[in-house]
Amino acid sequence: MPAFARSALLLFLALRAGDLVNVAAGLWFVPRYVLPEDIGAVLPVSSFATFLALPVFAFAMVMMRESACLYAAGERGKVKSLLRGMFAVFAALLVAFLALAAVVVPRFLGAMRVSDASVGVLAVSAAFLGCLAPVYTDALQALKRFAPLAAVELGGSVVRFLVMLAVMPVKALAGYFAGQVALPLFRIAGSVLALHRDLAVPPSPYWNAAAARRIFLAFLAVVAYQATPMAASLVEQTLLRTSLPFEISAGYYMVSRFADFLHYLTFPLMLVMFPYTAEAAQQSRSTRPFVLKCSAVAVAAAAVMSVAYSLWGRELLGLVPTGDCYAEYVRYMPWLVLITVLTTCQVFYTNAEVSAGRYGFLCWLVPLHLAYPALLHLAVKGGYVCSLGGFLLCFGAASALRFGFAAVGLARGE
Repeated sequence: MPAFARSALLLFLALRAGDLVNVAAGLWFVPRYVLPEDIGAVLPVSSFATFLALPVFAFAMVMMRESACLYAAGERGKVKSLLRGMFAVFAALLVAFLALAAVVVPRFLGAMRVSDASVGVLAVSAAFLGCLAPVYTDALQALKRFAPLAAVELGGSVVRFLVMLAVMPVKALAGYFAGQVALPLFRIAGSVLALHRDLAVPPSPYWNAAAARRIFLAFLAVVAYQATPMAASLVEQTLLRTSLPFEISAGYYMVSRFADFLHYLTFPLMLVMFPYTAEAAQQSRSTRPFVLKCSAVAVAAAAVMSVAYSLWGRELLGLVPTGDCYAEYVRYMPWLVLITVLTTCQVFYTNAEVSAGRYGFLCWLVPLHLAYPALLHLAVKGGYVCSLGGFLLCFGAASALRFGFAAVGLARGE
């Protein structure tokens, strides 16, 4: 079995076991303990906290690519120096992040009709740690040490489950975000232990004016790459929560968890693909075969899921606590799967381009993500979009347009 397929299979099996825990958290704990009027706030609060942590996430992606290239060249001493400089940058970002969060998070929680202030603290902590953790797990990924990575991912899911099990019966929404904090904390601790032997080498000089300039420019490019999609997602979730009755936003949360099964299936491919496409680009080989293979798997899985949800969606939703209350939203499950697979295939392409250091796709990605939320906001405020079906049509149209541009770019080899 080729190394790429073997690694993907290993991560797939480990992450699927972890996803059983994540499914229990999202489809059992949340509907069982969180009040119906609060369920619809889970996604927008998470999106808002993640958007605030965008600089941390962008810097982590840049570090991922830099470390992948250094590992491929066998420069582990330079990796050690790279990580040391990274810690100083993260400390500065943490101070700025906490200052901004203290000002804006309470106002956003009020708009989302969430009164528990601890939810904001935990959501912000989860967002920051969630962006920081990939710096460590991506080091394992860049080294192609997928066995320890699989163990870290699985263990983190178990810890998350245990924290939710302990806290959610007492404080439901806060307990959910406490579990979100526990997951990246475990990932960081486990990765540090796994990397100790690999980085037990003397540091080699890395930081200079040229390296700092290259990283800064890559950081700006990744911010442009991530800021507009995150902002668009935040606008989607916020408008859905604030413009529709809470019962509908809760129904959207419940059925969208089933569409997330596709993400569970394809996420290991994204993890494994990044260092391989970075290495391929460094060796002047095409990244297209990796994108096409991963996309084919995603499309096949989406087709099976769409058929299954069309036939047995009501029965599957009925297995979830209070799921029968949201039976009228079952018809949207195949829609959500289609939207998810279009976005997934587009992300396969854009992530491969980022790993290769090519950012030409930003010329269409950024304008699309700027225009879409503005048009959606005008449509909602003008009364043209006033139902969940209307929202999903807008979500789908935007995803299809981005997918089309990605397909053209892939065909042209851009």
